[in-house]
Amino acid sequence: MSGENSVVISSRVRLARNLDGLPFPHKLRYEQGMIISKQVYEALAPIGSFNLYRMASSNELDLDVLKEKHLISDDLLRSVGGAVVINDSETVSVMVNEEDHIREQCIMRGMKLEEAYREIDKADDAISSKMKFAYDDKLGYLTCCPTNVGTGMRASVMLFLPALALTDSIKSCVDAVSRLNMTVRGVYGEGSRADGFIYQVSNSKTLGISEREIISSVSNCIGRVIESELIARDRLLQQSGVEIKDRVCRAWGLLTNAYSMSTDEFMSQLAYVKLGASEGYDLIKINDPDRFEKLFTEAQPANVVNISGKALDGDLASVTPAQRDVLRAAYVAKTLKAIASRV
Repeated sequence: MSGENSVVISSRVRLARNLDGLPFPHKLRYEQGMIISKQVYEALAPIGSFNLYRMASSNELDLDVLKEKHLISDDLLRSVGGAVVINDSETVSVMVNEEDHIREQCIMRGMKLEEAYREIDKADDAISSKMKFAYDDKLGYLTCCPTNVGTGMRASVMLFLPALALTDSIKSCVDAVSRLNMTVRGVYGEGSRADGFIYQVSNSKTLGISEREIISSVSNCIGRVIESELIARDRLLQQSGVEIKDRVCRAWGLLTNAYSMSTDEFMSQLAYVKLGASEGYDLIKINDPDRFEKLFTEAQPANVVNISGKALDGDLASVTPAQRDVLRAAYVAKTLKAIASRV
């Protein structure tokens, strides 16, 4: 993997919307929440094939799988009348009764903010044609959190930044990004860790700026971060080449031979393997990059149990952490050997 493709993981555009004349979700009655989710599902039907999941009636494993795929949030899991509508390809998900009545998002692999915005704009148009959003001529879309007022839009890019982290340059990068009205978060958003050297960069300003301007400003910022990461990788290789290459090879050995592996260890080791496949390092050859990227999600606790088919009645608790770690090690080893090789 080289250049931009070795740094950018995915792009996401999210729109926050509320319905005119209704209290915010935390004040809604359960019955009102059920009505809203049904209306959203029906509004989206003309533009594609979607599935409706209600938090109250879905099993724990299915919901954890969706969370690990970034299709739902912790806040939605805690919502009494929460639901989500997801298309078959799992690129578009619309959360209902999370912090806002409606949160629409599109996630695409690679640097595709423009494409993600066009896709979610279609969903937004479909819903707004059937439901009236709360909108003010001066302020724009009205949201539960004041920081989302205006466009209600967050454009974010998931980035793999191992060299900036390993050379202790990540803090200066975060500070520079913040000065550009951007926010840096971990893998699962605000308050989460940057496991596997994975960071999210998104706009922090939504008021007084158009959707197109947000896309442009985030794209420009991401371009600078990519450049900084690639420079840091060259510097890391020059200063600590032997140590880093040894770390990559040891990671490959563990991932393809371990009998048991925790989530934290998996994320750390796979990150080094990914670094070893980048331009200049050339220690690992990845034959199927898309499949490799999916492995980061597939080996998460709920997903690996779901893929293994070992859960009883969809109950995540039926598989112990020790059993899950064994399942993960076997699945990761088998998958990696099929899609990558040591050069």
